[in-house]
Order: sequence, then C-alpha cells, then structure tokens
Amino acid sequence: GTGSGGIVPFNSGVRGVLMAGPTCPVERDPPDPNCADRPLETIVAIYRASDTARAHVVTRSNAQGEFEASLAPGEYVIVAGQSPFPQCNETNVTVTPNSFLRIEISCDTGIR
Repeated sequence: GTGSGGIVPFNSGVRGVLMAGPTCPVERDPPDPNCADRPLETIVAIYRASDTARAHVVTRSNAQGEFEASLAPGEYVIVAGQSPFPQCNETNVTVTPNSFLRIEISCDTGIR
C-alpha cells in the first residue's frame, strides 16, 4: 500500500448551481434582463435517499450559486435554502462511479 492513511475523496459526486427567481414582483413581457434568475448563496444539505433524517453532507453554495460535494455512488436527495424563502426544489440524484453529476436547482424567492 501507499500508507498515506488519509481519507481519499470519492471520484464521484455532484456539482450544482442554485438559481433563484423571480427577482422582481412583476414579470414583464418581454422579460426584463434585470429580473433574470440570480445565483443563490445558501446552505445545501445532501441526504442519502435511505436516510432523509440526517444530512450526509452540509455545504454552502458560493456567490455564483455553485456547490460541489464528493459522494459515494448512490441515491441522494439535495435540499437547499433556508426557511421560509428561498424555497428550492428538492432534487433527487443518482451518483454514478467516477463521474460528477451536473445539476441546476431552481429556488423560489417568494417575490410576487
């Protein structure tokens, strides 16, 4: 063996981006570019599908809405945002060996 003794991160997992909208109370037609969905910086909790009581990984998305987590292959549920808003769609993902799944999660700001 190599005897490094360190924890080797899995060469698999998820890379996601969180986008929040609406960002303006009224949607205009044609859409106002200033009202486009915006990246969301928030808490991201990843649960094993078999255990949705305890978060397996807790991380944060950055100012660009991006997050990344190394995960063993398997089924997971991604829950992002803080209550009550923004409310992000719960996302079920299947991580496969040796690949990072790319996902975009949309979040509802509650602006109406």
